[in-house]
Amino acid sequence: MFLVPNLTSLCRTSVNGLSSKCNVEAASFILDTLFATWFKISLLSRPSKFDSKGDVLTKVIDGVYWVGAVDWDVKNFHGYITHRGTSYNAYVVKGEKTAVVDTVKENFADTFLRHIKEIVEFEDIDYIISNHAEPDHSGSLKALIDVAPQAEVIASKRGKDSLQKYYGELEITSIEEKPQVDLGGKTLAFVAVPMAHWPDSMVTYIPEDKLLLSNDAFGQHLASSERFNDMVDQDLLWHEATAYYANILLPLYRSVSRAIKALEGVDIEIIAPSHGVIWRDKPIEVIEKYLDWVNGVTKDRVVIAYDTMWKSTKNMAYAIAEGAGSTGVETMVFNLTENHRSDVMTDILEAKAVLVGSPTLNNHVYPTAGGFLAYMRGLSPQKKIGAAFGSYGWAGGAKRFIEEQMKAAGIELIENDIEFSYKPTQEEWKKAYDFGKMIGEKIKSS
Repeated sequence: MFLVPNLTSLCRTSVNGLSSKCNVEAASFILDTLFATWFKISLLSRPSKFDSKGDVLTKVIDGVYWVGAVDWDVKNFHGYITHRGTSYNAYVVKGEKTAVVDTVKENFADTFLRHIKEIVEFEDIDYIISNHAEPDHSGSLKALIDVAPQAEVIASKRGKDSLQKYYGELEITSIEEKPQVDLGGKTLAFVAVPMAHWPDSMVTYIPEDKLLLSNDAFGQHLASSERFNDMVDQDLLWHEATAYYANILLPLYRSVSRAIKALEGVDIEIIAPSHGVIWRDKPIEVIEKYLDWVNGVTKDRVVIAYDTMWKSTKNMAYAIAEGAGSTGVETMVFNLTENHRSDVMTDILEAKAVLVGSPTLNNHVYPTAGGFLAYMRGLSPQKKIGAAFGSYGWAGGAKRFIEEQMKAAGIELIENDIEFSYKPTQEEWKKAYDFGKMIGEKIKSS
């Protein structure tokens, strides 16, 4: 804090006290000095255009800049709940020539173009690279082409087809025609990774910087004022990375595995995805985690997802959980009315067992359980054992439907008769407890 001095101390009184004269020159000097100091401090305290905080332009490494946008508001993405928003990451790569890699969602085009303008004049952009045609990454492509019509657009062959279907006839070069681009001091090498999310997916590698622009691979739906993985809470980061894989890439594990194999032998020191923060600190850790996930590595964990009408199915879920927990395995219980299906799937990813329970309603499964089963079936979690349970009044049906859906999802079903009428008796509660204990012992021995 700076204090303004008492200017009266700079005034002097004549000996006879009849006149006073303020030392104007001294006061002026002090004020000028204070203003200059304040001005310097204000400049230092402003976010640099290369600052790593906030929705501002960020330098990733010399010649590579983040020019994306942070979406604090989005809370649903393809039916997957995004509690913490997301970011749409795009990058400017500068050598003797300049490339823009990916764009952002259409409603963030102004932010995107403003960030680019801080780095390069639009007429100096030589290439626009589209790693993926999905609108959260290509939504501002037309806006960028409008201000940089001279730029050559490059995408995979499938990406070219998709972009033209989204945005009309565009002049696009496929990576089959141009597998790499020499910017002068930096090279962009393109690797197709089909179905690492969409058929058009590809990644861009800068060998001089050992930097991988990975698009949807290794991302997280995480809105943050920070741009790098070593600047955010680690538990939060890994939770969001897990949720991202579990709810987006899980059914594509074979393609993701092939994509990782395609990058074997490539020296990677930085991974810059198109959502979330950039992995500059130990990026090998997220690659190793992906290898665990594609290979179905699991923990001694039981996930129980249920819904209930008059607490009968809830009592059964808790009995099963108590039995499983008695064996020392991690046990997690989710009420499907109170918990979003994507949060449940996040914890199912590394679980060995998943159990689903529902009361029978209109000879069918409860709506929340039915919706969850459809979602899980689409994601097809691998290497799981599972079971169904439920309750009913005068006629069942829910348990049978659950079993059919779990089989269709590729889950190894454990047959049982844990389906009780109305309120479970003490004996039936014990039966559910023992069944849970058996599940716990089974996964501990696997």
